[in-house]
Amino acid sequence: ARRLADAARALAEQLQQQQAELRLHQLELAARAAVILDIGKATDGNEKMDRLMADATLATGTEAAAIYLLDEDTERLATRFVFGMSPLKRLGTSRPLRGARGDLETMIQGVVAMEELRSGPIDQYCSPEPYASAICVCLGSTDLPIGTMWLFSDKAQSYGNHATAAARLAAANVCYTLATLGDREPLPASPTLRVSADQSIATDLVDVELERLLELEFNDVGDDIDDEILADHFVEAMDPFPLRTVQTITKAPASISDWTNQISDWQHDTLPIGSRLAPHWLVDGMVESPLAVAQSWHHWDVLPDGVIALAMCQFGTAWHATGNLTNLLDATIARAALQSHVCYRHRPQDIVTRVLHTMMQIRDGAIDDTGRPNLSMFYAHIEPDTGRAVMSSIGSWSSLIVSKYGYRPLNTGRNDAGTGGEFLGEQSVMNQETTLLDGEVLLLAGADWMGIGDGASVTDMPHQHQLQSAQHRIGASLKQAMVEDERSPLSALRRLMASTPMTRERSAISLLHESVR
Repeated sequence: ARRLADAARALAEQLQQQQAELRLHQLELAARAAVILDIGKATDGNEKMDRLMADATLATGTEAAAIYLLDEDTERLATRFVFGMSPLKRLGTSRPLRGARGDLETMIQGVVAMEELRSGPIDQYCSPEPYASAICVCLGSTDLPIGTMWLFSDKAQSYGNHATAAARLAAANVCYTLATLGDREPLPASPTLRVSADQSIATDLVDVELERLLELEFNDVGDDIDDEILADHFVEAMDPFPLRTVQTITKAPASISDWTNQISDWQHDTLPIGSRLAPHWLVDGMVESPLAVAQSWHHWDVLPDGVIALAMCQFGTAWHATGNLTNLLDATIARAALQSHVCYRHRPQDIVTRVLHTMMQIRDGAIDDTGRPNLSMFYAHIEPDTGRAVMSSIGSWSSLIVSKYGYRPLNTGRNDAGTGGEFLGEQSVMNQETTLLDGEVLLLAGADWMGIGDGASVTDMPHQHQLQSAQHRIGASLKQAMVEDERSPLSALRRLMASTPMTRERSAISLLHESVR
């Protein structure tokens, strides 16, 4: 019993030495728990936050600040504290995390400086407030974010390393303050950090397990207990955060869901953000999927000769409601092949053919016996000076050219005719040319109008009529948006589809040729 007691005391001392390392994890978990507490009603909490945000704006050269915290489901960002702006219409409101590009990018990178929020009609970062520039910093770690803090400025300006470093320091102080607001008292010196009077952080489990083991000294256990069993108990007790796993490059994810999350994050990180590619040319894209891992991607770039290049890829022969890993891998190979081949002189049909060649080299089954590839691909060149567009595609697509006067189909259409042995030739690739006039937008969408036609109210309506109905709804919606001088056509498309069930993946890309006034 004496030997067991000595071992218990030695391990207890070792546990206390790890207090500093555990404190960081406790702060993150406490801040997460603080989201569900009504901490905004605490007067002293408001005063602390006001001082922190005032110091942050002074250090970064900004005028206003706001703190947005995630809800329990990590689906919405609630406005919890504001500084330098009216709180009446802001506090208590929330906005969806989905589509909040600035917040999402910050949760990946840690801090994002936005030098110009009014540079064009497309809101690249989806700023929650109408300011000219801002710094957005992640609250908590990028592995376990609890929200974001925005620092706004009335004028467009650049932010150097000093400003971003000050923002990170302010975010660390905000997290610490959020953790201590639960009890409204200083952080205790012991490893146990309590969030409320009847709720504690997971380190309480350590104390319980330690007390249980120390009782062995007084229960006449003797020397019958194996030392390895006692050591195993203490190993379990010294891991107070079993839900927080640290991923390393030498350890595989614990489950398929971990792989899924990593792939989804990679996809989000590598998709380009809507931007102005050339004077009077605005591009934007979207990929919305009912699956955790999307089966589509889009890409755009400006080639060395100044030509705008657009590309889009999606699943090929059929949509799988449960996802298809083979489709995903083929699409990833196609993306790598495309971005490798666009660096030298080419025609659009050359790129499509070379991508098919690469897929065939990797996997014979990527193209079946009838010459039909396991994906649909679109690639186009647009000359900014003239608006001339040269396009090549394979597979199934839906396309429109819309202006405030109406819309017309582009007829990239469906190319399902197999040619048996000639699938790597020009016969299997659909080529087309057109000209985008001032004020027109090119919309390219997934097959069968992203499944919108599947949800027609008339269940016995023929499939072709359903597609025509979906085309009319989308064309009329975009036409109205152009009449209202909206410069983000995909925003109108998202509003149209908001009430439509997502039965399949929705992928689209838009290229707007602004009117020269």
